[in-house]
Amino acid sequence: MRNKLFLFDIDGTLISPGNVARKLLDKIIVRNFGQSPNLTYDDVAGSTDPLIVERALAKIGIEDGEISNGAKTIFDQYQKELAPVYNNSDLPFVYDDCVHLLNRVKQAGLSYGLLSGNIKATAKIKLDKFNLWNVFPFGVFGDDAAMRSDLPWLAREKAWDALEKSFRFEDIIIVGDTAQDAIAANKNQTKSIIVCRKPERKNELENSNPTIIVDDLNEVNLNSII
Repeated sequence: MRNKLFLFDIDGTLISPGNVARKLLDKIIVRNFGQSPNLTYDDVAGSTDPLIVERALAKIGIEDGEISNGAKTIFDQYQKELAPVYNNSDLPFVYDDCVHLLNRVKQAGLSYGLLSGNIKATAKIKLDKFNLWNVFPFGVFGDDAAMRSDLPWLAREKAWDALEKSFRFEDIIIVGDTAQDAIAANKNQTKSIIVCRKPERKNELENSNPTIIVDDLNEVNLNSII
């Protein structure tokens, strides 16, 4: 059997950020631009941080030519301010079913990494709170590519650097919680395991044609996906 590579999403899959990061981002945008984009779940779910910020600035009327500089200002402040706010909050928590799946992947001798829309600096902050950052040998993030569908391709390159192993796209499994995770997998002809954290989103997730959709990652039979 060829080796398989499991790529784990962070927000909504491995952990719940408890809206802490989204609220901070909104606060920083208001501070710098005087208006709130009123970021909702739909604005952020499955998107990369660069796209979220670009769309937020466009939403409040920032002109195209000013968005790039505005986004840089926001990310500079966001990276500096997230750690104390996030680490002092009781709202974020770990999804035990995802940690259990990760442990099963490790015990089976399969490869694994991160695939997240977070920029790397904030991904580290979010996972460090739960001592999970150093568990993963590598990852691809929103500052590697703004489009989530570009991240699986980059993950193959980073996997070679970190693990000295090469993977075909059909041997990659993306573990996520949004339709965008499944769409990115389908565009790259990889497999996907999508966990439904919000029952009201079930139809949307099913329509994105994931390889497997579950209500709890403990339901995943590894033999059926590898």
